[in-house]
Amino acid sequence: MTKTTKNFFTNRLPNFIRKRLGHRIMATIIVSITLVMGFEIVLDLYFGKKDAIELMETLSLDLAASTYSGIKYPMSVGDSSAVEQVLTDIREKMEGIEVFICDTNQLITWSTHRDKIYKNITHTINNEEFLTALGVLLQSGEAPQESFETDIGGKRHIIIVEPILNEEVCYHCHGSSKQIIGGMIVKTNVERALMTVSAAKNRTVLITLLALLAIIVISYAMIEKFISRRVQRLAGGVKKVAAGDLDFEIQARSSDEIGDLARSFNIMTHELKEARDEITNWTLTLEDLVEERTAQLKRAQENAIQAEKMASMGRLAAIVAHEINNPLAGIRTYAKLMLKRGAELFPGDAVKYIQYIETIESESARCGEIVRGLLQFARPTKPKISQHDINTLVEETLRLVQHQIDLLNIEIKLELAPESPEISCDDQKIKQALVALLLNACDAVQSDTGFIAISTHILEEKKRVGIAISDNGIGMDEETRSHMFEPFFTTKTVSPEKESSLNSGLGVSVVYEIVKSHQGTIEVESELGKGTTITICLPQEPAAHSEQA
Repeated sequence: MTKTTKNFFTNRLPNFIRKRLGHRIMATIIVSITLVMGFEIVLDLYFGKKDAIELMETLSLDLAASTYSGIKYPMSVGDSSAVEQVLTDIREKMEGIEVFICDTNQLITWSTHRDKIYKNITHTINNEEFLTALGVLLQSGEAPQESFETDIGGKRHIIIVEPILNEEVCYHCHGSSKQIIGGMIVKTNVERALMTVSAAKNRTVLITLLALLAIIVISYAMIEKFISRRVQRLAGGVKKVAAGDLDFEIQARSSDEIGDLARSFNIMTHELKEARDEITNWTLTLEDLVEERTAQLKRAQENAIQAEKMASMGRLAAIVAHEINNPLAGIRTYAKLMLKRGAELFPGDAVKYIQYIETIESESARCGEIVRGLLQFARPTKPKISQHDINTLVEETLRLVQHQIDLLNIEIKLELAPESPEISCDDQKIKQALVALLLNACDAVQSDTGFIAISTHILEEKKRVGIAISDNGIGMDEETRSHMFEPFFTTKTVSPEKESSLNSGLGVSVVYEIVKSHQGTIEVESELGKGTTITICLPQEPAAHSEQA
Protein backbone atom coordinates (compact mmCIF):
# COMPACT_ATOMS: atom_id res chain seq x y z
CA MET A 1 0.00 0.00 0.00
CA THR A 2 1.48 3.35 -1.00
CA LYS A 3 1.94 6.19 1.45
CA THR A 4 -0.74 8.27 -0.29
CA THR A 5 -3.29 5.45 -0.10
CA LYS A 6 -2.43 4.80 3.53
CA ASN A 7 -2.90 8.47 4.41
CA PHE A 8 -6.18 8.51 2.48
CA PHE A 9 -7.68 5.67 4.55
CA THR A 10 -6.17 6.93 7.83
CA ASN A 11 -7.64 10.43 7.40
CA ARG A 12 -11.11 8.97 6.91
CA LEU A 13 -11.13 7.07 10.18
CA PRO A 14 -13.26 8.61 12.97
CA ASN A 15 -11.38 10.63 15.57
CA PHE A 16 -12.19 8.21 18.39
CA ILE A 17 -10.38 5.48 16.41
CA ARG A 18 -7.44 7.55 15.15
CA LYS A 19 -6.67 9.03 18.57
CA ARG A 20 -6.87 5.85 20.71
CA LEU A 21 -4.58 2.87 20.30
CA GLY A 22 -7.07 0.48 21.91
CA HIS A 23 -9.84 1.60 19.57
CA ARG A 24 -7.60 1.13 16.56
CA ILE A 25 -6.75 -2.41 17.70
CA MET A 26 -10.45 -3.12 18.28
CA ALA A 27 -11.36 -1.75 14.86
CA THR A 28 -8.69 -3.98 13.30
CA ILE A 29 -10.00 -7.05 15.16
CA ILE A 30 -13.64 -6.30 14.24
CA VAL A 31 -12.85 -5.72 10.58
CA SER A 32 -10.67 -8.85 10.40
CA ILE A 33 -13.23 -11.11 12.09
CA THR A 34 -16.09 -9.63 10.06
CA LEU A 35 -14.25 -10.23 6.82
CA VAL A 36 -13.29 -13.78 7.76
CA MET A 37 -16.74 -14.74 9.03
CA GLY A 38 -18.50 -12.97 6.19
CA PHE A 39 -16.38 -14.88 3.72
CA GLU A 40 -17.15 -18.12 5.56
CA ILE A 41 -20.91 -17.38 5.52
CA VAL A 42 -20.84 -16.67 1.78
CA LEU A 43 -19.00 -19.93 1.16
CA ASP A 44 -21.41 -21.84 3.42
CA LEU A 45 -24.42 -20.38 1.62
CA TYR A 46 -22.99 -21.07 -1.81
CA PHE A 47 -21.86 -24.61 -1.10
CA GLY A 48 -24.90 -25.28 1.15
CA LYS A 49 -27.31 -24.66 -1.69
CA LYS A 50 -25.13 -26.51 -4.11
CA ASP A 51 -24.75 -29.49 -1.78
CA ALA A 52 -28.51 -29.57 -1.10
CA ILE A 53 -29.31 -29.63 -4.80
CA GLU A 54 -26.68 -32.31 -5.45
CA LEU A 55 -28.13 -34.37 -2.60
CA MET A 56 -31.62 -34.08 -4.05
CA GLU A 57 -30.26 -35.11 -7.44
CA THR A 58 -28.66 -38.18 -5.88
CA LEU A 59 -31.87 -39.06 -4.07
CA SER A 60 -33.87 -38.60 -7.28
CA LEU A 61 -31.49 -40.89 -9.16
CA ASP A 62 -31.70 -43.51 -6.42
CA LEU A 63 -35.50 -43.18 -6.37
CA ALA A 64 -35.66 -43.60 -10.15
CA ALA A 65 -33.49 -46.71 -9.95
CA SER A 66 -35.49 -48.25 -7.13
CA THR A 67 -38.80 -47.35 -8.76
CA TYR A 68 -37.73 -48.90 -12.04
CA SER A 69 -36.70 -52.07 -10.21
CA GLY A 70 -40.04 -52.18 -8.39
CA ILE A 71 -42.25 -51.79 -11.47
CA LYS A 72 -40.18 -53.71 -13.98
CA TYR A 73 -41.58 -57.12 -13.24
CA PRO A 74 -45.22 -56.08 -12.68
CA MET A 75 -45.15 -54.20 -15.97
CA SER A 76 -43.73 -57.24 -17.82
CA VAL A 77 -46.55 -59.49 -16.61
CA GLY A 78 -49.25 -56.85 -16.92
CA ASP A 79 -49.86 -56.46 -13.15
CA SER A 80 -51.21 -52.89 -13.20
CA SER A 81 -52.28 -52.90 -9.57
CA ALA A 82 -48.75 -53.67 -8.41
CA VAL A 83 -47.37 -50.78 -10.48
CA GLU A 84 -49.99 -48.40 -9.10
CA GLN A 85 -49.21 -49.54 -5.56
CA VAL A 86 -45.52 -48.70 -5.99
CA LEU A 87 -46.38 -45.27 -7.35
CA THR A 88 -48.95 -44.69 -4.59
CA ASP A 89 -46.36 -45.52 -1.92
CA ILE A 90 -44.01 -42.95 -3.43
CA ARG A 91 -46.73 -40.26 -3.45
CA GLU A 92 -47.71 -40.92 0.15
CA LYS A 93 -44.28 -41.39 1.68
CA MET A 94 -42.15 -38.95 -0.30
CA GLU A 95 -43.55 -35.43 -0.22
CA GLY A 96 -42.64 -33.20 -3.13
CA ILE A 97 -41.68 -36.09 -5.48
CA GLU A 98 -43.60 -37.01 -8.60
CA VAL A 99 -42.83 -39.97 -10.89
CA PHE A 100 -44.05 -40.15 -14.50
CA ILE A 101 -43.77 -43.06 -16.96
CA CYS A 102 -44.40 -42.06 -20.56
CA ASP A 103 -44.35 -43.88 -23.87
CA THR A 104 -42.32 -42.92 -26.93
CA ASN A 105 -44.96 -40.32 -27.83
CA GLN A 106 -44.40 -38.50 -24.50
CA LEU A 107 -47.86 -39.60 -23.29
CA ILE A 108 -48.00 -40.28 -19.55
CA THR A 109 -49.12 -43.90 -18.97
CA TRP A 110 -48.31 -44.21 -15.26
CA SER A 111 -47.92 -41.53 -12.57
CA THR A 112 -47.92 -40.96 -8.83
CA HIS A 113 -50.75 -38.49 -9.51
CA ARG A 114 -53.59 -40.13 -11.43
CA ASP A 115 -55.03 -36.86 -12.72
CA LYS A 116 -52.03 -36.53 -15.03
CA ILE A 117 -52.31 -40.01 -16.64
CA TYR A 118 -52.97 -40.06 -20.40
CA LYS A 119 -51.81 -36.48 -20.74
CA ASN A 120 -48.77 -35.31 -22.62
CA ILE A 121 -45.76 -34.58 -20.43
CA THR A 122 -45.68 -31.02 -21.79
CA HIS A 123 -48.83 -30.23 -19.77
CA THR A 124 -46.84 -30.85 -16.62
CA ILE A 125 -43.28 -29.87 -17.54
CA ASN A 126 -42.62 -27.33 -20.28
CA ASN A 127 -38.87 -26.79 -19.83
CA GLU A 128 -37.40 -26.67 -23.35
CA GLU A 129 -34.05 -28.25 -22.42
CA PHE A 130 -35.83 -31.10 -20.67
CA LEU A 131 -38.25 -31.73 -23.56
CA THR A 132 -35.38 -31.74 -26.05
CA ALA A 133 -33.39 -34.22 -23.95
CA LEU A 134 -36.53 -36.36 -23.49
CA GLY A 135 -37.09 -36.47 -27.26
CA VAL A 136 -33.50 -37.58 -27.82
CA LEU A 137 -33.84 -40.25 -25.09
CA LEU A 138 -37.08 -41.70 -26.53
CA GLN A 139 -35.53 -41.89 -29.98
CA SER A 140 -32.02 -43.14 -29.23
CA GLY A 141 -32.13 -44.34 -25.66
CA GLU A 142 -29.28 -41.90 -24.71
CA ALA A 143 -29.95 -40.54 -21.25
CA PRO A 144 -28.86 -36.93 -20.43
CA GLN A 145 -25.68 -36.58 -18.34
CA GLU A 146 -27.18 -34.10 -15.88
CA SER A 147 -30.44 -33.16 -14.25
CA PHE A 148 -32.61 -30.19 -15.15
CA GLU A 149 -33.70 -27.33 -12.94
CA THR A 150 -36.99 -25.58 -13.67
CA ASP A 151 -39.48 -23.29 -11.99
CA ILE A 152 -42.95 -24.79 -11.71
CA GLY A 153 -45.61 -22.84 -9.88
CA GLY A 154 -42.99 -20.50 -8.45
CA LYS A 155 -41.01 -23.34 -6.91
CA ARG A 156 -37.69 -24.83 -7.94
CA HIS A 157 -37.73 -28.46 -9.11
CA ILE A 158 -35.12 -30.98 -10.20
CA ILE A 159 -36.04 -33.30 -13.07
CA ILE A 160 -34.32 -36.66 -13.67
CA VAL A 161 -34.91 -38.64 -16.89
CA GLU A 162 -34.10 -42.35 -17.23
CA PRO A 163 -34.88 -44.59 -20.27
CA ILE A 164 -37.09 -47.73 -20.03
CA LEU A 165 -35.44 -50.32 -22.24
CA ASN A 166 -37.25 -52.98 -24.26
CA GLU A 167 -35.94 -56.14 -22.65
CA GLU A 168 -36.71 -59.75 -23.53
CA VAL A 169 -39.45 -60.07 -20.91
CA CYS A 170 -41.24 -57.20 -22.67
CA TYR A 171 -41.19 -58.68 -26.15
CA HIS A 172 -44.64 -60.33 -25.75
CA CYS A 173 -46.24 -56.91 -25.50
CA HIS A 174 -43.91 -54.54 -27.41
CA GLY A 175 -42.20 -56.88 -29.84
CA SER A 176 -38.45 -57.07 -30.30
CA SER A 177 -37.99 -54.32 -32.88
CA LYS A 178 -37.99 -51.44 -30.43
CA GLN A 179 -35.01 -50.58 -28.22
CA ILE A 180 -36.82 -48.00 -26.14
CA ILE A 181 -40.39 -48.42 -24.97
CA GLY A 182 -40.61 -45.31 -22.80
CA GLY A 183 -39.02 -43.08 -20.19
CA MET A 184 -39.20 -42.53 -16.46
CA ILE A 185 -39.28 -38.94 -15.20
CA VAL A 186 -38.72 -38.03 -11.54
CA LYS A 187 -39.65 -34.44 -10.58
CA THR A 188 -38.47 -33.33 -7.13
CA ASN A 189 -39.46 -30.15 -5.32
CA VAL A 190 -36.28 -28.74 -3.71
CA GLU A 191 -37.91 -25.82 -1.91
CA ARG A 192 -37.91 -27.63 1.40
CA ALA A 193 -34.19 -28.33 1.07
CA LEU A 194 -33.54 -24.71 0.16
CA MET A 195 -35.63 -23.54 3.11
CA THR A 196 -33.53 -25.76 5.32
CA VAL A 197 -30.37 -24.18 3.89
CA SER A 198 -31.88 -20.70 4.43
CA ALA A 199 -32.70 -21.56 8.02
CA ALA A 200 -29.17 -22.81 8.52
CA LYS A 201 -27.91 -19.58 6.98
CA ASN A 202 -29.96 -17.50 9.39
CA ARG A 203 -28.72 -19.55 12.32
CA THR A 204 -25.14 -19.14 11.08
CA VAL A 205 -25.52 -15.36 10.73
CA LEU A 206 -27.08 -15.07 14.18
CA ILE A 207 -24.40 -17.22 15.79
CA THR A 208 -21.73 -15.24 13.95
CA LEU A 209 -23.13 -11.93 15.18
CA LEU A 210 -23.34 -13.20 18.75
CA ALA A 211 -19.80 -14.59 18.51
CA LEU A 212 -18.58 -11.30 17.05
CA LEU A 213 -20.24 -9.35 19.84
CA ALA A 214 -18.70 -11.64 22.45
CA ILE A 215 -15.26 -11.32 20.84
CA ILE A 216 -15.62 -7.52 20.76
CA VAL A 217 -16.59 -7.31 24.43
CA ILE A 218 -13.84 -9.69 25.58
CA SER A 219 -11.22 -8.10 23.31
CA TYR A 220 -12.13 -4.59 24.43
CA ALA A 221 -11.85 -5.57 28.07
CA MET A 222 -8.49 -7.27 27.50
CA ILE A 223 -7.09 -4.43 25.40
CA GLU A 224 -8.29 -1.83 27.90
CA LYS A 225 -6.72 -3.72 30.79
CA PHE A 226 -3.43 -4.90 29.26
CA ILE A 227 -2.69 -2.22 26.66
CA SER A 228 -4.68 1.04 26.80
CA ARG A 229 -4.31 1.78 30.50
CA ARG A 230 -0.64 0.88 30.54
CA VAL A 231 0.08 2.96 27.45
CA GLN A 232 -1.80 5.87 29.05
CA ARG A 233 0.45 5.58 32.10
CA LEU A 234 3.48 5.65 29.82
CA ALA A 235 2.11 8.71 28.00
CA GLY A 236 1.49 10.44 31.32
CA GLY A 237 5.05 9.66 32.38
CA VAL A 238 6.42 11.10 29.14
CA LYS A 239 4.47 14.34 29.73
CA LYS A 240 5.84 14.62 33.26
CA VAL A 241 9.41 14.05 32.06
CA ALA A 242 8.89 16.57 29.26
CA ALA A 243 7.73 19.05 31.94
CA GLY A 244 11.04 18.53 33.77
CA ASP A 245 10.10 15.95 36.41
CA LEU A 246 13.04 13.56 35.92
CA ASP A 247 12.41 11.86 39.27
CA PHE A 248 9.19 10.25 37.99
CA GLU A 249 9.23 6.46 37.54
CA ILE A 250 6.65 4.05 36.10
CA GLN A 251 5.89 0.87 38.01
CA ALA A 252 6.78 -2.04 35.68
CA ARG A 253 5.40 -5.27 37.12
CA SER A 254 4.86 -7.31 33.92
CA SER A 255 7.54 -9.02 31.87
CA ASP A 256 5.97 -8.38 28.46
CA GLU A 257 6.93 -5.78 25.85
CA ILE A 258 5.11 -2.90 27.57
CA GLY A 259 6.82 -3.83 30.85
CA ASP A 260 10.17 -3.75 29.03
CA LEU A 261 9.22 -0.38 27.56
CA ALA A 262 8.38 0.97 31.03
CA ARG A 263 11.72 -0.25 32.41
CA SER A 264 13.55 1.28 29.44
CA PHE A 265 11.65 4.52 30.07
CA ASN A 266 12.82 4.56 33.68
CA ILE A 267 16.41 3.92 32.57
CA MET A 268 16.15 6.72 30.01
CA THR A 269 14.74 9.10 32.65
CA HIS A 270 17.59 8.26 35.01
CA GLU A 271 20.19 8.84 32.28
CA LEU A 272 18.52 12.11 31.32
CA LYS A 273 18.71 13.25 34.91
CA GLU A 274 22.42 12.38 35.06
CA ALA A 275 23.00 14.16 31.74
CA ARG A 276 21.13 17.23 32.98
CA ASP A 277 23.20 17.33 36.16
CA GLU A 278 26.39 16.95 34.12
CA ILE A 279 25.33 19.73 31.75
CA THR A 280 24.54 21.94 34.73
CA ASN A 281 28.02 21.33 36.14
CA TRP A 282 29.57 22.06 32.77
CA THR A 283 27.54 25.26 32.50
CA LEU A 284 28.91 26.42 35.82
CA THR A 285 32.51 25.95 34.64
CA LEU A 286 31.95 27.02 31.05
CA GLU A 287 31.88 30.71 31.89
CA ASP A 288 35.33 30.46 33.46
CA LEU A 289 36.62 28.58 30.41
CA VAL A 290 35.12 31.17 28.08
CA GLU A 291 36.71 34.01 30.02
CA GLU A 292 40.07 32.23 29.92
CA ARG A 293 39.85 31.55 26.18
CA THR A 294 38.70 35.11 25.57
CA ALA A 295 41.76 36.43 27.38
CA GLN A 296 43.98 34.11 25.33
CA LEU A 297 42.34 35.24 22.10
CA LYS A 298 42.76 38.86 23.15
CA ARG A 299 46.46 38.29 23.79
CA ALA A 300 46.80 36.48 20.46
CA GLN A 301 45.03 39.34 18.71
CA GLU A 302 47.34 41.86 20.38
CA ASN A 303 50.33 39.80 19.27
CA ALA A 304 48.98 39.66 15.73
CA ILE A 305 48.40 43.41 15.73
CA GLN A 306 51.92 43.93 16.99
CA ALA A 307 53.25 41.62 14.26
CA GLU A 308 51.31 43.66 11.69
CA LYS A 309 52.77 46.83 13.10
CA MET A 310 56.26 45.38 12.81
CA ALA A 311 55.57 44.29 9.26
CA SER A 312 54.34 47.82 8.48
CA MET A 313 57.46 49.25 10.05
CA GLY A 314 59.57 46.98 7.87
CA ARG A 315 57.78 48.19 4.75
CA LEU A 316 58.14 51.81 5.93
CA ALA A 317 61.82 51.24 6.60
CA ALA A 318 62.30 49.96 3.07
CA ILE A 319 60.48 52.98 1.62
CA VAL A 320 62.44 55.49 3.72
CA ALA A 321 65.77 53.79 3.10
CA HIS A 322 65.41 53.67 -0.69
CA GLU A 323 63.78 57.08 -1.07
CA ILE A 324 66.02 59.11 1.29
CA ASN A 325 69.43 57.47 1.18
CA ASN A 326 70.52 58.75 -2.26
CA PRO A 327 69.40 62.43 -1.71
CA LEU A 328 71.14 62.46 1.66
CA ALA A 329 74.34 61.17 0.11
CA GLY A 330 74.19 63.97 -2.47
CA ILE A 331 73.57 66.65 0.13
CA ARG A 332 76.51 65.47 2.22
CA THR A 333 78.84 65.26 -0.79
CA TYR A 334 78.07 68.82 -1.87
CA ALA A 335 78.40 70.06 1.71
CA LYS A 336 81.91 68.56 1.90
CA LEU A 337 82.88 70.21 -1.40
CA MET A 338 81.63 73.57 -0.15
CA LEU A 339 83.67 73.15 3.04
CA LYS A 340 86.83 72.60 1.01
CA ARG A 341 86.20 75.79 -0.96
CA GLY A 342 84.66 77.78 1.90
CA ALA A 343 87.22 80.59 1.96
CA GLU A 344 86.92 81.02 -1.78
CA LEU A 345 83.13 80.96 -1.81
CA PHE A 346 82.50 83.15 1.26
CA PRO A 347 85.15 85.86 1.61
CA GLY A 348 84.80 87.96 4.74
CA ASP A 349 82.07 86.00 6.51
CA ALA A 350 83.59 82.63 5.63
CA VAL A 351 83.62 81.38 9.21
CA LYS A 352 79.91 81.97 9.62
CA TYR A 353 78.90 80.19 6.40
CA ILE A 354 81.40 77.42 6.95
CA GLN A 355 79.66 76.73 10.26
CA TYR A 356 76.34 76.54 8.39
CA ILE A 357 77.80 74.10 5.88
CA GLU A 358 79.39 72.04 8.67
CA THR A 359 75.99 71.89 10.31
CA ILE A 360 74.44 70.72 7.02
CA GLU A 361 77.14 68.10 6.59
CA SER A 362 76.85 66.79 10.15
CA GLU A 363 73.07 66.68 10.08
CA SER A 364 73.19 64.90 6.70
CA ALA A 365 75.61 62.39 8.19
CA ARG A 366 73.21 61.89 11.12
CA CYS A 367 70.33 61.32 8.69
CA GLY A 368 72.53 58.86 6.83
CA GLU A 369 73.08 56.95 10.05
CA ILE A 370 69.33 56.87 10.59
CA VAL A 371 68.84 55.60 7.02
CA ARG A 372 71.53 52.98 7.47
CA GLY A 373 69.74 51.87 10.62
CA LEU A 374 66.49 51.54 8.63
CA LEU A 375 68.34 49.67 5.88
CA GLN A 376 69.84 47.38 8.48
CA PHE A 377 66.29 46.74 9.74
CA ALA A 378 64.95 45.95 6.26
CA ARG A 379 68.10 44.53 4.62
CA PRO A 380 67.86 40.75 3.94
CA THR A 381 70.55 38.56 5.43
CA LYS A 382 71.88 35.18 4.44
CA PRO A 383 69.45 32.38 5.25
CA LYS A 384 70.19 30.08 8.19
CA ILE A 385 69.41 26.64 6.83
CA SER A 386 67.92 23.79 8.86
CA GLN A 387 65.38 21.00 8.32
CA HIS A 388 61.74 22.02 8.67
CA ASP A 389 58.36 20.43 7.97
CA ILE A 390 56.83 22.47 5.14
CA ASN A 391 53.26 21.72 6.31
CA THR A 392 54.10 23.08 9.75
CA LEU A 393 55.60 26.24 8.22
CA VAL A 394 52.44 26.81 6.17
CA GLU A 395 50.19 26.34 9.20
CA GLU A 396 52.31 28.69 11.33
CA THR A 397 52.29 31.32 8.57
CA LEU A 398 48.54 31.04 8.21
CA ARG A 399 48.15 31.78 11.92
CA LEU A 400 50.18 34.98 11.48
CA VAL A 401 47.69 36.42 8.97
CA GLN A 402 44.57 34.80 10.39
CA HIS A 403 43.37 38.09 11.87
CA GLN A 404 43.49 39.77 8.44
CA ILE A 405 41.65 36.81 6.87
CA ASP A 406 38.97 36.86 9.56
CA LEU A 407 38.60 40.63 9.25
CA LEU A 408 37.90 40.36 5.52
CA ASN A 409 35.81 37.18 5.93
CA ILE A 410 37.90 35.26 3.38
CA GLU A 411 37.51 31.50 2.97
CA ILE A 412 40.71 29.44 3.34
CA LYS A 413 41.08 26.14 1.46
CA LEU A 414 44.00 24.16 2.89
CA GLU A 415 45.28 21.05 1.13
CA LEU A 416 48.57 19.81 2.57
CA ALA A 417 50.66 16.89 1.32
CA PRO A 418 49.97 13.78 3.46
CA GLU A 419 53.65 12.85 3.55
CA SER A 420 54.56 15.98 5.62
CA PRO A 421 57.69 16.69 3.47
CA GLU A 422 60.76 18.33 5.00
CA ILE A 423 62.92 20.96 3.30
CA SER A 424 66.21 22.68 4.10
CA CYS A 425 65.43 26.36 4.60
CA ASP A 426 65.48 29.40 6.85
CA ASP A 427 62.05 29.01 8.41
CA GLN A 428 61.73 32.70 9.33
CA LYS A 429 62.48 33.89 5.81
CA ILE A 430 60.13 31.35 4.23
CA LYS A 431 57.38 32.48 6.60
CA GLN A 432 58.23 36.10 5.72
CA ALA A 433 57.79 35.27 2.02
CA LEU A 434 54.53 33.38 2.60
CA VAL A 435 53.14 36.21 4.74
CA ALA A 436 53.86 38.69 1.94
CA LEU A 437 52.11 36.48 -0.65
CA LEU A 438 49.10 35.88 1.61
CA LEU A 439 48.75 39.61 2.30
CA ASN A 440 48.89 40.30 -1.46
CA ALA A 441 46.17 37.65 -1.98
CA CYS A 442 44.01 39.26 0.75
CA ASP A 443 44.33 42.59 -1.01
CA ALA A 444 43.37 41.04 -4.36
CA VAL A 445 40.12 39.26 -3.35
CA GLN A 446 36.73 40.67 -2.44
CA SER A 447 35.59 40.63 1.16
CA ASP A 448 32.95 37.99 2.05
CA THR A 449 33.13 36.29 -1.39
CA GLY A 450 36.86 35.69 -1.83
CA PHE A 451 38.83 32.56 -1.11
CA ILE A 452 42.52 31.66 -0.85
CA ALA A 453 43.72 28.11 -1.54
CA ILE A 454 47.04 26.89 -0.08
CA SER A 455 48.51 23.52 -1.04
CA THR A 456 51.80 21.66 -0.70
CA HIS A 457 53.12 18.84 -2.86
CA ILE A 458 56.31 16.88 -3.55
CA LEU A 459 58.13 16.90 -6.89
CA GLU A 460 59.99 13.61 -6.41
CA GLU A 461 61.77 13.63 -9.76
CA LYS A 462 63.37 17.03 -8.97
CA LYS A 463 63.70 16.48 -5.21
CA ARG A 464 61.74 19.65 -4.60
CA VAL A 465 58.72 20.69 -2.58
CA GLY A 466 56.07 23.01 -4.01
CA ILE A 467 53.91 25.56 -2.20
CA ALA A 468 51.00 26.97 -4.23
CA ILE A 469 48.90 29.99 -3.16
CA SER A 470 45.80 30.68 -5.29
CA ASP A 471 43.06 33.29 -5.05
CA ASN A 472 39.96 34.32 -7.00
CA GLY A 473 40.87 37.99 -6.96
CA ILE A 474 41.26 40.61 -9.68
CA GLY A 475 44.17 38.85 -11.40
CA MET A 476 46.82 40.46 -13.64
CA ASP A 477 47.34 41.04 -17.31
CA GLU A 478 50.52 39.97 -19.12
CA GLU A 479 52.24 43.34 -18.78
CA THR A 480 51.67 43.58 -15.03
CA ARG A 481 52.88 40.01 -14.58
CA SER A 482 56.12 40.78 -16.41
CA HIS A 483 56.95 43.65 -13.99
CA MET A 484 55.65 42.24 -10.72
CA PHE A 485 59.09 41.24 -9.35
CA GLU A 486 60.62 44.65 -9.99
CA PRO A 487 61.29 46.71 -6.83
CA PHE A 488 58.84 49.57 -6.15
CA PHE A 489 56.46 48.30 -8.85
CA THR A 490 52.91 48.17 -7.54
CA THR A 491 49.34 48.40 -8.83
CA LYS A 492 47.82 49.09 -5.40
CA THR A 493 46.29 52.38 -4.35
CA VAL A 494 45.07 53.70 -1.02
CA SER A 495 41.53 52.45 -0.37
CA PRO A 496 39.25 53.34 2.56
CA GLU A 497 38.13 49.70 2.75
CA LYS A 498 41.69 48.25 2.93
CA GLU A 499 44.23 50.46 4.61
CA SER A 500 46.82 47.77 4.08
CA SER A 501 46.66 48.41 0.32
CA LEU A 502 49.27 51.17 0.74
CA ASN A 503 52.36 49.42 -0.62
CA SER A 504 55.86 50.42 -1.59
CA GLY A 505 56.18 47.72 -4.22
CA LEU A 506 58.94 45.86 -2.35
CA GLY A 507 56.84 42.90 -1.03
CA VAL A 508 56.92 40.57 -4.07
CA SER A 509 60.51 41.55 -4.89
CA VAL A 510 61.52 40.56 -1.34
CA VAL A 511 59.75 37.21 -1.86
CA TYR A 512 61.66 36.76 -5.07
CA GLU A 513 64.97 37.45 -3.31
CA ILE A 514 64.17 35.05 -0.48
CA VAL A 515 63.27 32.24 -2.89
CA LYS A 516 66.33 32.97 -4.97
CA SER A 517 68.56 32.85 -1.88
CA HIS A 518 67.22 29.35 -1.21
CA GLN A 519 68.06 28.21 -4.77
CA GLY A 520 64.34 27.93 -5.44
CA THR A 521 62.03 29.05 -8.22
CA ILE A 522 58.80 31.05 -8.29
CA GLU A 523 56.11 30.75 -10.99
CA VAL A 524 53.06 32.92 -11.55
CA GLU A 525 49.83 32.05 -13.36
CA SER A 526 47.23 34.79 -13.55
CA GLU A 527 44.26 35.84 -15.64
CA LEU A 528 42.64 39.23 -15.41
CA GLY A 529 39.35 39.02 -13.51
CA LYS A 530 39.78 35.32 -12.57
CA GLY A 531 42.57 35.22 -10.00
CA THR A 532 46.24 34.39 -9.50
CA THR A 533 48.29 31.30 -8.56
CA ILE A 534 51.87 31.69 -7.29
CA THR A 535 53.91 28.50 -6.88
CA ILE A 536 57.19 28.39 -4.94
CA CYS A 537 59.48 25.38 -5.49
CA LEU A 538 62.23 24.82 -2.91
CA PRO A 539 64.92 22.13 -2.84
CA GLN A 540 64.79 19.42 -0.19
CA GLU A 541 68.61 19.39 0.05
CA PRO A 542 70.42 22.40 1.56
CA ALA A 543 72.03 24.94 -0.80
CA ALA A 544 75.84 24.66 -1.00
CA HIS A 545 76.62 28.30 -0.11
CA SER A 546 73.90 28.79 2.52
CA GLU A 547 74.79 29.28 6.18
CA GLN A 548 73.95 26.23 8.30
CA ALA A 549 72.11 26.82 11.56
